[in-house]
Amino acid sequence: MHSSVLQNDKYIEFMNDNGVDVIALGRLDEGISKNDPKAAEFDTKDEDGKPVKRMLEYPSLTKDEMLKLNSSKAGSYNNTGKIPFTCIVDPHDEAEMQRFSGGQSAKGLIEAVTVHKATLNTKFGPSISRSVIKKFDGEAKKITDGLEKAGAAKSLADFNKLVKAMGKDATSIKARTDKVLAVLIEAATKDLDEAAAKLDSADVPGAKKLLDKLAPVLKGTDLEARVQELVAKAKAAAAPAK
Repeated sequence: MHSSVLQNDKYIEFMNDNGVDVIALGRLDEGISKNDPKAAEFDTKDEDGKPVKRMLEYPSLTKDEMLKLNSSKAGSYNNTGKIPFTCIVDPHDEAEMQRFSGGQSAKGLIEAVTVHKATLNTKFGPSISRSVIKKFDGEAKKITDGLEKAGAAKSLADFNKLVKAMGKDATSIKARTDKVLAVLIEAATKDLDEAAAKLDSADVPGAKKLLDKLAPVLKGTDLEARVQELVAKAKAAAAPAK
């Protein structure tokens, strides 16, 4: 099944947007100790550009990841004592939806996944493709990497545009958007602290410059009340004495 399915171009393209392959490979440690060619590794870089060794036969995984997968729940579904074994799992509760004993064709698995995906979409709402997630992760990384140079206000504005452009898809990856937002809110909090310090030192123009940029992008966040409070304080400080 490795060459006929996992290395099948049509299957790879299909699963890129319709599912996640999880493999539990037994006796890998034995193959590694014996320098089996199928357990070979190659040098590459991870998502952060750091050197890493991945499996030649399974290039998206490292040796340690492969070993952990076999000892995870993924390895518990096959209670037949036979290989190969394949099953389709509900990603929401990890319950088995359909099992296949013996080798399967790429076409057969594509047809089965299509049926179960439709069932899950009816029950839980539309799924989101990996390509959309990849695009969000890439754009979000650009924003966080450039945060120090662009500043919290500009970065938040860019992030809000990104989330708005995603439409309903943003709801499906809320955990991801929340993680990025937390980083930006932390930076905005520091800017608000700086604005407050400027007001305390009578640097009203300096405080106002920060607040004018932050106020629009902090609407609807946990910092909205604080920025409005500081904006009001800055206006009061700038008002001519009567």
